[in-house]
Amino acid sequence: MDSAAPKDEGSTWDVVVVGGGPVGCAVGLELRRHGVRCLVIEKDAVTPRYPVKAMLLNPRTLEFMRRWGIADDIRAAATTPEGWRKGVTFATSLTGKDLGHFRDGFDFRASEEGDDVSEGAQVIMQPDTLRVMRAALLESGATYRDGVTVDEVVDGPDGVVVTITDQATGGVSTLHAAYVVGADGPQSIVRSTAGIQRSGRGGIAANLLLHFRVEGLLDEAGPTPAAFTSLTSPAGSALVVPIDRETWCAHVAGHPVDVDVDKLDVEAIVRRIIGADRPFEVVYAGAYKIHERIADEYRAGRLFLAGDAAHLYAPFGGHNMNSGFGDAVNLGWKLGAVVNGWADDSLLDTYGPERRPIAVTNATEASSNVARFVGAARGIIEEMAGTDVDAPGVEAEARRRGWGDRLWQGTKLQYVARGITLDQRYVSAAVADDDGDVAPWTSMTYTPSAKPGHRLPHVWLEDGSSLYDHLAPGLTLLAAPSASVSAERFRQAAVAAGTPLEILEMNDLALRVKCGAPLVLVRPDQHVAWRGHGVEDADAVLAVATARTVSTGVSGAA
Repeated sequence: MDSAAPKDEGSTWDVVVVGGGPVGCAVGLELRRHGVRCLVIEKDAVTPRYPVKAMLLNPRTLEFMRRWGIADDIRAAATTPEGWRKGVTFATSLTGKDLGHFRDGFDFRASEEGDDVSEGAQVIMQPDTLRVMRAALLESGATYRDGVTVDEVVDGPDGVVVTITDQATGGVSTLHAAYVVGADGPQSIVRSTAGIQRSGRGGIAANLLLHFRVEGLLDEAGPTPAAFTSLTSPAGSALVVPIDRETWCAHVAGHPVDVDVDKLDVEAIVRRIIGADRPFEVVYAGAYKIHERIADEYRAGRLFLAGDAAHLYAPFGGHNMNSGFGDAVNLGWKLGAVVNGWADDSLLDTYGPERRPIAVTNATEASSNVARFVGAARGIIEEMAGTDVDAPGVEAEARRRGWGDRLWQGTKLQYVARGITLDQRYVSAAVADDDGDVAPWTSMTYTPSAKPGHRLPHVWLEDGSSLYDHLAPGLTLLAAPSASVSAERFRQAAVAAGTPLEILEMNDLALRVKCGAPLVLVRPDQHVAWRGHGVEDADAVLAVATARTVSTGVSGAA
């Protein structure tokens, strides 16, 4: 796929993004939101339908999709049948007994049931996510090229030189860029060129990834329909998701790193998952390793890392790709600010300090999710052994519900992770000091706070619109009517500094209470840069938000 490229293939770009997967496309979309001239290149000429590597977009990611104008397109592209898109069910098999259904899992209904988010989670297969994002990327004016191999990346004082080969023609050409972003996966050439090492554990364990097709099973399944069905029986466990009306995806945990799938009885595993003698077709059988590895740095000179190039962790909880979208937005707006001249290069130094701690936390939580899943299932499986798990009667049903409750409590942190999703707290030179109190962080809970570094609390406004829909592509100052004098100082300082700033009157009482101050300066990524009751030197505050100065001496009066 090629969009209209410049006549000179060796022309200079503001940013070249290496890797055209979901995270690479996200970087491109964010760059285009800020008017940055960018090229996204991808080695694969064709994206296969299988295997499906990721299938959950959390609420924060959908908020990013909303800012790019594609949240509705993402939901429309989902192939998982209606009725199977929300909640978590525990069961013995896909045709077996229901152990319990829990509607709170993964915040699918969050935007319908409160103010905390503008979008709920969505089950969608990665190839479908990618199709929507690539179409939006081209529509945004970015240039996208696939079937391209990156041979060499050379970072120099005047820019980056990228040598590429067109796989179809064998032609070699050279690209020049002010910056290069490596969203090129675990074996990143950008990371190796930058000389960035990774810390953590590799090859912790392996999970089987199976895709199988069964006609009519969806309508005859025994357990309560859910986006994710966690199976536990005397024969083993699995986590299952319907891809479409006939095709299912199953993750089977607890295998050694060197598992040989060819030596396993895959059909027996699928029969156990189905739980009945039904004809089926295995369309994919493979394994993936569990890693917990984080790049030591996210920047080296003009080279940056995002997504799998920067961090790898277990898929249980769905944090890895979703974390990559957070990387893309954080880095994208900062590159945009520097390229467009309203921030210095020092702003880019805040990318790693803000995003790497998030990855470290998520990696630990994701690995713990795998251990909790295997441990909880093992204990129940031991109890199930020698028991007729499908027995009729009240006593048997109570026993099954007890197992389901214990499985939910034992693995709940995998399915309810509002702290990881919504409560990402940045600390860097682009965040003002603030001594306001804040609830202790937990992976499971989220308490809205406008303390600098936190995601701006979301509210639905009186007209039914999302607060986030009114935020500007640059900086936004939320100002209560009582703070008009300070707001005018910000406006004048922004004009003088050439900093894009829009002032949004904060009339909503609930929002003012959540913000804890009449003035809140919001960054393009919807995180708070500063808050206060008034300001004398607005330029000093703007300087902090763009990392032109350190935050020392600039604090909020929250």
